[in-house]
Amino acid sequence: MRELLQSALYGPGSYFQSNHMVVLALGVLLYFAVAGRGLGARKKRLLAVTATWLAAVLFPGSAVILMLYQTRFYSYHWIWSLVPVTLCVAWGGTELLWELTGQRRRDGRRAWRLVGGLAVLLALLLLTGNLGKIQSAEKEQESALQAAVYLDKLPESREMLLWAPRPVLEEIRRHTGEIRLLYGRNMWEPEAAAYAYDSYPMEQQRLFDWMETLEKGDAYEIPLGLKIYLEDVAAVWEEGRDQGDQVLADAHMLQLAARQGAALWVFPDRVTERIALACGRMGQEYGLRARMLGETEGYTIWRCE
Repeated sequence: MRELLQSALYGPGSYFQSNHMVVLALGVLLYFAVAGRGLGARKKRLLAVTATWLAAVLFPGSAVILMLYQTRFYSYHWIWSLVPVTLCVAWGGTELLWELTGQRRRDGRRAWRLVGGLAVLLALLLLTGNLGKIQSAEKEQESALQAAVYLDKLPESREMLLWAPRPVLEEIRRHTGEIRLLYGRNMWEPEAAAYAYDSYPMEQQRLFDWMETLEKGDAYEIPLGLKIYLEDVAAVWEEGRDQGDQVLADAHMLQLAARQGAALWVFPDRVTERIALACGRMGQEYGLRARMLGETEGYTIWRCE
């Protein structure tokens, strides 16, 4: 329940960062609420439904209830599918465009004003859209494929569970079905599980979140579940240790992967030094050792012994 409440409290900020269209929906609601213009019954119902669901997903108490209803198989972001954001923005944008460009005035300039309004609206949509992080998909896929080919040639890959970034796991499954994975595609794509409600253990979900933070780098916001998990872990560390010690936190995640049965690891090559430090601390704290087996373009392969 604590994790659900934390998601309800901090989830909106994370969601707004990935979907700026919500701001446009709020703008439409505010405009028609302040303007006080007469609207038809259907339009009023659309605004009322949008406002009601917005309040429900933003208010922590109702958001927790909605997350309990949808089951813990889905995260906070999924309850936003109840809010008709796209419909509200599409209708509101059209209504505002028609009104603000004076399409009811018969002065012969309606077309020019409409073109100007469309240009402004398009610019607004582009500015509020999720431009995201520009990446080369082909290069990422090629690097993941090279790692998959390398792993396929390793004798250890037939004996151990593999823990790796998402692109590598996807290429592994395209390349071969003989390598066993710590978790499958339904970890990051719930629809792949169809109507099955079985979920992964919490430890494996946190391992996936941590691997995502390594793969995507500093631009990726640490998932809330992982933050809470690391805070709980830090609370039970021995007194006198620096709870902000990233090396100790990394070592804990590595040993957690080993305890879950994964002894073959793949990490992005840019965090090689960080992983090496964590492996050294893991040996001191947990008595487990890991060594690097090799590297490919973009990734390094490690084995825990």
